[in-house]
Amino acid sequence: MEIMSLTYWIIFFILIVGIFIVFFKMFEKSKPTVENIVIIAILIAIAALGTLPTAAIPGVQAASFIIIMTGIVFGKKTGFVTGALTPIVTGLFLGLGFWTVLQMIGWGLMGFTAGILSKKLKNNTPSRAVFGLSWGILYGWITNIGMLPFLGTISLGSVLGVYGASFTFDLIHGIVNAILLILLFGTFERIFLRAKEKYFLEGK
Repeated sequence: MEIMSLTYWIIFFILIVGIFIVFFKMFEKSKPTVENIVIIAILIAIAALGTLPTAAIPGVQAASFIIIMTGIVFGKKTGFVTGALTPIVTGLFLGLGFWTVLQMIGWGLMGFTAGILSKKLKNNTPSRAVFGLSWGILYGWITNIGMLPFLGTISLGSVLGVYGASFTFDLIHGIVNAILLILLFGTFERIFLRAKEKYFLEGK
C-alpha cells in the first residue's frame, strides 16, 4: 500500500506539472493582454463563488455552469484555463489535496470541450442540457479516480462500487448543470458577451 501511495503521488505530481505546462503554453501562444488576464481572474472568482455557497450540498457544483458558459462565450482556451484554475481558488477555502488535480483536469476539460462545441451549444437548448448533464457525470468519473489507489484490492467490483456510490451525486451535478444552462444561458451569455466585446476578447 505504501508503494502504491508513493506511486500515486508521483503520478499526480507529474499531472499537475503537465497541466501548468499546458496553461503557460496556451498563454504564451495567445499573448494575452492585461484585460484578458483580468477577465479570466474575474471568471475564476465567479466560478469559485458559485461553488462555495453550495459546497455543503452533495452534487451541486454551480461552478460547472460558469465554466461551461466561459468556454461557450470566450472560447476553448479561456474555458480550459478558467476550469483548471478554479479548483485552486476553491481549495484555498475548502482545502487542497490530491483531489485538486483531478478537479483541475475535470473542470479544465469541461471548459475546453464547451469551447470546441460552442457553435452547437449556443443555438441548441437540448444540446446544452445534454452537454451539462453528461459533464456532471463525466466530472464525477474523473474525480473518482482519486479513490482507486485507496482501495484495499483493486478489482472490477471495487471500482464499480466506488463509481456506483457516487452516481447519484454525479447525476444531481449533471441535472443542476442542465437546468442552469436552460434557464440562465441567455442572461449569462449577454453579460459575458458584453465583457468580451468591451475588452476585445476573442474566443479561441
